Amino acid sequence: MRKIRAALMFIFIFGFAGSGFAADQWKLFEHRYSYKLEDVLQATKFVQKKGYWEGYRDGKLAGYVFISKEWTGKLVGYSGKHLETLIGMDTNGTITGVKLLFHSEPIVLIGLKEENYLDFIKQYKGKNIKNPLSVGSEISMDAVSGATVTAVVQNSIILESARRVADASGVMKGTKGKAKKLNQKYLALTWDELKKSGAVKNLAITNKYLGLQGDEVHLDLYVAIVTQPSIGRSLLGDALYKDVMGRLKSDESAIVIVSRGKGSFKGTGFVRGGVFDRFNIEQGAKVYMLKDRDYRVLSELYAKGAPSINEGGIFIIRDKDFDPAEPFRLNLLLPYRVSVAKKEFKSFHVEYAVPERFTE
Repeated sequence: MRKIRAALMFIFIFGFAGSGFAADQWKLFEHRYSYKLEDVLQATKFVQKKGYWEGYRDGKLAGYVFISKEWTGKLVGYSGKHLETLIGMDTNGTITGVKLLFHSEPIVLIGLKEENYLDFIKQYKGKNIKNPLSVGSEISMDAVSGATVTAVVQNSIILESARRVADASGVMKGTKGKAKKLNQKYLALTWDELKKSGAVKNLAITNKYLGLQGDEVHLDLYVAIVTQPSIGRSLLGDALYKDVMGRLKSDESAIVIVSRGKGSFKGTGFVRGGVFDRFNIEQGAKVYMLKDRDYRVLSELYAKGAPSINEGGIFIIRDKDFDPAEPFRLNLLLPYRVSVAKKEFKSFHVEYAVPERFTE
């Protein structure tokens, strides 16, 4: 019955796509909450700084409070709106509290209650932002199972906002080495040469890691930066590489993700919500969520000796802060079969850095 009600509500709401009602459809799901700074940090005095507050207790600095919209306003959920969040953090980078201020996610359509969402964000208290903080690992999706886009975006908002405030306040300074950039040299490379050099990184996930029967590889995934000519032209071929590079703006970057096996790194969530909820890119303090408009299907690799692929894409990172010459992490979230009737999510990651031979 719950599924039927949800389906009818969905039809009612989205059946008006051609009318003036469509512009206001998400207001049906809007939730806004009142707040005090003390809700997320125990302090008796707050001093406003640029983008955050310093909180003091007994005359000593106790931590910081900030609103996510100041730092990650471009990160939006399924509804296309930011999940506005109040976050508290102590002077060591440990989250002291998280409170949702506004969202318009249609979680009711999949049978979730508002309490499920609020329970999900309670997990962040006590977590330190200097450590990995991934959905499906340190953060469980049990409370909001089915709302993958909402969970992944909310996680990215909290993590990036906190790390950027930590950087601004001196809690966690970014470590930047000598500035470097991708060189523009070209040498045709085989698939084996690309892998051995580290220009292509691999992640192989077997069935047993996902609660499935058998020892075969479920997902054999490869990732690479393709804005460097030797890497990009070798993987994409001359014509496609030229076309991709010709469409990039000066501050944009392109990566390739491809896979073999029965598993999918893209999933199907992006078809409905426009956001790739199974993976994101993390570099320094920032988390980059990719959308369907940043994506181009890739069905074949052109490097000599490259394997056939089941799934692939060229993904554009449209953010001037992303540096393709610096290391980044690809975070991956896959469904994990706990039992015949229950499914959870498990996280994996790939560390990627362009080899020095391709930089200057």
